[in-house]
Parts: sequence; C-alpha cells; structure tokens
Amino acid sequence: MKAAVVQKFDFWQRKAHAMQRVVQIAAIAVALSVLMPAGVSAQSSDIFCQPLACEGSAPRKLTDADKPKFQDPFFRLVLSQRPAVRKLTEIETQILGAQGATRRVFVVDEEIQSTKRPASRRSVVDFVGHNNGVALGSKLFLSFFFSSNAVPDSPDVEVLAWDDVNGTYNYYKLREIELPKDSPSAPTVRDRVWVAEATSRNIDALTPSQRSGSCLACHANGVPVMKELLFPWNNWHGQPSQIAYLSETGPSDQRWPVRSDGHFQDLTQAQVFEGSVQTAINLAIQRRFEQQVVKQADVKLTVANGRLTLRPLFETTEINLISAGAGQFSGMHPLTGTPMNGPSAPIQIPNSFFLQSEVLGAFGIDEAKAFKTVARIKPADYKALIENSGVKITTRALGTVAGDTNFAWFTPEQAFVDTAWIAKLVNENVVTKAFAAAAAAADLETPILSAERGKLLQFVPASFIVTAGEAHPDALTRAVIAAIDAAAPPAGSVAAQFRDTLKAPDPVEVVRDRVKAYKERIAGLLGDAAPAAARTAEQQRLYDLLLDRRRAFASHPLFGNLVESGALLPLP
Repeated sequence: MKAAVVQKFDFWQRKAHAMQRVVQIAAIAVALSVLMPAGVSAQSSDIFCQPLACEGSAPRKLTDADKPKFQDPFFRLVLSQRPAVRKLTEIETQILGAQGATRRVFVVDEEIQSTKRPASRRSVVDFVGHNNGVALGSKLFLSFFFSSNAVPDSPDVEVLAWDDVNGTYNYYKLREIELPKDSPSAPTVRDRVWVAEATSRNIDALTPSQRSGSCLACHANGVPVMKELLFPWNNWHGQPSQIAYLSETGPSDQRWPVRSDGHFQDLTQAQVFEGSVQTAINLAIQRRFEQQVVKQADVKLTVANGRLTLRPLFETTEINLISAGAGQFSGMHPLTGTPMNGPSAPIQIPNSFFLQSEVLGAFGIDEAKAFKTVARIKPADYKALIENSGVKITTRALGTVAGDTNFAWFTPEQAFVDTAWIAKLVNENVVTKAFAAAAAAADLETPILSAERGKLLQFVPASFIVTAGEAHPDALTRAVIAAIDAAAPPAGSVAAQFRDTLKAPDPVEVVRDRVKAYKERIAGLLGDAAPAAARTAEQQRLYDLLLDRRRAFASHPLFGNLVESGALLPLP
C-alpha cells in the first residue's frame, strides 16, 4: 500500500518504508505477542475482510458464507489451507507446491538507480505453472519490501489474484490491524493478520472518495497496474538498464548484501513482467466484455450500458508512463552517479505524446506511429530544456536535486487497459474502425485527459443493438450523429468535428489525412530545415506541454495516487 496518512493500496509500487520499518518487523511481532491478552494468538487463523471485499460498513471476520466469493489461486492454495501462515518462504512454498511451478522475482523503485545504502526496494513476484490443478501464470502476484541487507522473514505482503470463478481480481494483505471488537467494552487488540482488502467486483460504480484508503484508489480498473508498462523502464530492473548491485556483476563496493538471498536467483527483467501484466489485464477484459456485451441467437449484439462500454473511447480511465526509446538516456539523472552532461544522441519524443498512436496505428494509419522519426531533439537542446526549466526530483538518497529521469521525456500516455479494450470492441464488431478512429481523432492533439473528448460520451445511446458486419455508417454511428445534430454544437467545436468525421464516406481516410498534416507540421517545426528560432520555440512548447501533463497526472483525484514520491516526476 502507498504509505501516507491514509494508506493507499498500490500493488506494484508505493512510497518506500523507512529502513527501520523493514528491518524491525520481527521485533515488532515479538512485542505484539507479549502485549496481546491471553487467548489471542500472534498468528490468528481468522481472516478479516474490508467493506470493499465483503458486504458491510466496517471490517469484520471473513465467514463461511463469504468464501464462495474468493476462489482465486491465493485463497485456494494458501488462505483456505493455512490461514495462520506468516513467513514469506512458507507462503511461497504453499503456492508453488511440488509439481514444478516456478517463481519469478522483479524489482522496482522510483530511486532504483541509486546504489546508496541502507535503502529498501519493492519486490514483485509472479508464478509460472500449476499446483494441484490450479493455474498460476498471470493469475497470482505477491509484493513486499526488502532492505539492502536482507529480505524480511515475515514482511507485510500484498497479494493480487485472479478469481476465474467470479471474474474478479481479489486483493489481500498481511498487515497489522486493530481487530474488530465483539463488544464496545472489549480490550483493544492489534495483530498481524490476513485481510481481504477489496475486489474488482463493482469497480465501475466506485467514486474516488469511496476508493480512498483502499487498493482501488490506485487500481482504477481493478486490474494489475505496472505504471511504466512498456520499454524502456526508468524504475524497474530490466533491459537496457540492469541493476548491478543486486548481482555479482557490479563494483564490489556497491553490491548489496541482500543479493545472496534465494529470491535473487530468480531475479527477472521487466520485459518479462510486461507480458505477464498484459496477459493478466486481458483476462479481466475478456470477462468484462462477456458481462457487458450479450451475443444474441440472431448474431446481433446487445449493449445494455452503452456509455459504460464505450467510455474508454472518450475518457481516460487509466494512465501508463512511457519514455523515449532504447538507449535514449537523458544523461541528466542525479541518481546514476555519472556526470550530468546530457544525452549522447538525439531524443525521440514518443508517438503517444502526440496522439493516440496505438489506437490509430491499429487501423492502418501508419503515420500515427512515425511521429518519433520527426520529433527529434538534439542533445544540446534537450540538456538546455532540462536546465532552463529548473526541474527537480525529491529523493531519499540525495534530498531534492536538479535533474531528469534516467530515460528522457518521461510522459503519461494512454494506458494499455484502454487501448486493449478499444481493440476488443473493434475486433468483436461492437464498434466499427470508422467510429473508433473518429473518436481517437476528436481533440486529436490531446491523447489523454481531454475534457472535450469526454463530453462526447453524452451522445452515445444509453443502450444499443449491433448488427455484426454492418457497413459504415452503422446504427450506432447514425444514432450518435443524430444526437449531435440535435445538440447543434458550434462549427469548429470538437463535437462538430467528430460528427463531420462520422458523416464522411470513409472516416478512417479523413483521420489519416489529419494525422499526416499534423505530422508534417511537427516535422516542419523540428526538422533541420526549420529556422532556429521556430525550432527552439516548438521544442519549448512541447516541453511545457510535457510538464503540464505531468502536473495533470499528479493532481488527478484518482491517477495521482500512483505518484508515490517526489522522485517519480521531475517538475520545477
């Protein structure tokens, strides 16, 4: 969970605990066992449940009546068999069984480039294989902190597991809580117990305030979150920036003693976890689709809640983070210990910074994935942007220091969970390519957090029926056009432009032409033939836009929960 006044459950990453929190867990457990009244076990077999996981208004014990709602691998293999288990090795042994399943260990931290110690890091563990007929791959994840010296014997453990029976992700935590009292006069007792924290069951109905203090404050769609999902990774151990201090390859004076722990024999790079998380998200997408889109006997599709199903076409429901491509180090990251000389090669701004490149590229609009070939910033110019902006990060290792992320141009982008859902809608003929392309091109140059694109959702019918294979303009498109016409938006508005694109005989070609013109404009302003003053002004405009998007992400009532420390986003 994210450490704050109100703890927020960010499964993959959170603000690191103070070192003494990591290394004193065993001592705290001993103290608790001494202080507890007679008859209260330090390793209770009771499992507790928060209101977001079980019905009720307050935490309570999990009952037999609740258990059918928890049929994920963790509950089946661990909690239902050994609810008093606390030691990490015993938890993992219970999961792995004796049928050849394996463990993979990943490491993440917003200060991962720092070799300074004492320090702590977050470990995420997934599993491959089966145990007693229970599939583990991309269905069960553990997370815990370790110190530079050791992996705690019994750390606070966070668990995310896919329940294929109920079609939900379930969240658990081993943590210290104040146990619910049987009566108001009963003594206060604290214990480290297993808690069912939340499920994704009613995720779409929850407001940010209802999510507050729970894992769902960070898991906006209820699915696994790897904020920095795609290559390269500023904050994960992986190519092309491996963390030598957890291996035998780094300078001997920088190697962490914890590297000898057995977990790091299974140390795996972030590119493997990327695939595991995408598979896990797709499990939920498939089940959500089956719940929201009903296939009729006559091959027609019924969408009962049109605005919920089509929401990712118009609104940003989640955020990922992306950097410039392979080898494009900023040369300005203060935690690497190298001189702040700036990049050694031109920086290519990611395609997704300019537009919804993943969505539009899937429709054959290749230009959407070619912006990075023209949006290039020379090393000296990039160094000047960083220095002149006064961006800083706040770290545990060095305090507040000037500088950039390890990989350049670290930016929020449209999340995989949204692009994968849009692809599902198109592939299953719920919406046409023409409709999806027109939506992505609405407010084209604002790929995420577009208020104007979000307003278009009001024109989607509350429910609708799809005839698979119906040519453009299909019934949905005609209904949306009619709704916009009835509203009579002003010429030039995003709504009017969206309607006009939908009215075109081939909206995909209309969008392609707009994307081409956009790309040519960027090329003309950033290319070598551009006047120096124009190029400098455009670089500054784009960098200011980058900072604005970072601020919007950090201040968002939901997505801002993913900003765990001042080390994540360089800002003035």
